Amino acid sequence: MFYTPKKVSKLQILTHSFQFFDILLIQIIIMIKKLLNLLVQPKVSNYVDAKTWIQKILLEEKYGKINS
Repeated sequence: MFYTPKKVSKLQILTHSFQFFDILLIQIIIMIKKLLNLLVQPKVSNYVDAKTWIQKILLEEKYGKINS
């Protein structure tokens, strides 16, 4: 008994290839979107830090020097 591979049509192979590359492309797009979101995302910590300094300066103007 010899093993004989099942005959697969070229259309079936192409169909599976299209599915594979379609899924691969979608995954790549998702990965690029996540990377761009990380790079372009505003720095929340800088905003909070600046807000704190502005509040401190305004309080110093109103009440004088604050020891902290």
